[in-house]
Amino acid sequence: MLDILRKSLGGLALGVVMVVVLMTGAAKAAVTIQVTYAYAVNYKTVTEEIAAKFMAQHPRIKVEIRTPAVSYEKLAQDLLRDKITNTIPDVAFNGINQLGLFAQQKLAVALDDYVKADGGAEKLGYSPALAALGRHDGKQYGIPFAISTPVVYVNLDLLSQAGVDVNSLTSWPAILAAGQAIDSKIGTPTSGFYFEWDQTGNWLFQALITANGGKVLTDDESDIAFDSPAGMAALKIFESFPKAGMKNLGQTPARQAFVAGNIGILASSSSQGANMERMVGDKFKMKTLVFPVGAHNPRLPSGGAMAMVLSTDKERQKAAWEFVKFATGAEGQTIMGKGTGYTPVNQVAINTPELLGDFYKQFPNRATPLEQLPILTQWVSYPGDNSLKLIEVIKGHTESLITGAKTAEQTMPVLVRDVRALLPNAAK
Repeated sequence: MLDILRKSLGGLALGVVMVVVLMTGAAKAAVTIQVTYAYAVNYKTVTEEIAAKFMAQHPRIKVEIRTPAVSYEKLAQDLLRDKITNTIPDVAFNGINQLGLFAQQKLAVALDDYVKADGGAEKLGYSPALAALGRHDGKQYGIPFAISTPVVYVNLDLLSQAGVDVNSLTSWPAILAAGQAIDSKIGTPTSGFYFEWDQTGNWLFQALITANGGKVLTDDESDIAFDSPAGMAALKIFESFPKAGMKNLGQTPARQAFVAGNIGILASSSSQGANMERMVGDKFKMKTLVFPVGAHNPRLPSGGAMAMVLSTDKERQKAAWEFVKFATGAEGQTIMGKGTGYTPVNQVAINTPELLGDFYKQFPNRATPLEQLPILTQWVSYPGDNSLKLIEVIKGHTESLITGAKTAEQTMPVLVRDVRALLPNAAK
């Protein structure tokens, strides 16, 4: 009887030891990754939902979300500081135009091996054109997460009152004429037109250049390329806005005025589509239009956020890739596409009826950006240590056009001079 008891206790003790070993192994296997992003108003809800669903499917990976930055530029500054203090997060969703900066500063990790191990970009659902937005110097440093394109929002009720046919709004002269018609026939507090010139990263400045077939930088990114007919055309368009009566309201007040029914035509980002629809409600009929482009080789810079892995710790890096893969996969992109105005990057999500295929049929205003995907190009990242400073320099010069303080002819030479002075390899 005593021998039997000893054997039983021995078996029990062995079982307890095995359970402890297994529990310890499980505890060691758990990985926590930190994720950061910018623009809570656009991304907070969808980021939290994606993280929650990811953790439910990957119980060994815990996702901690940092307090979001107020802008892509602020987040870039924070991450450069985090690099110095060794507090860098594992995943960052930052502006697509910051990819070059992150690669040059050795913040972002090349993902080529991970993509290849999972069957390649197309198997993961990324079209070659969109996957190319995440490449720098021949390596895949990021995966696009949310794509925005420039679009034009119109208040159909105000257009009707002003006697304007919405189908005529295919060029900037036609749009400005429509805005002036709203101003003259309806008047204060209604304003006919606003162009969000102060978008982050000089985005709409770049859009006016590339829409006319021009380039912001040379192919090797060593010098400017906007000292060209396309660049001058962009500055001339800026110059035409105040001449047509556009007031320099600022981005946030302009959006508030539009959803209140007090601006007839608003050139902005497709990222605002969901917010616009929610805030407009049934106050008036709203429609989105494609951004006017020229006839010769037009392109539009892809706005939005890029998912980048920053962790150098191998275990956290693997977990970070799994999170990025989920966020940019069919399920994550469906959450993002329905919850924001951004265009998804995953073709499986776009093409599958029960994911987003039928969704765009129900919300045609959010489908407008899909028409512009074939002409997407890079949202330029300025090279060198002055990348963020260059954004502010260009913004200052374009503001002088928006306020009517300077002409395009006066602006171009000083803009060229000041930008070249901050580029590392430009012809000084």
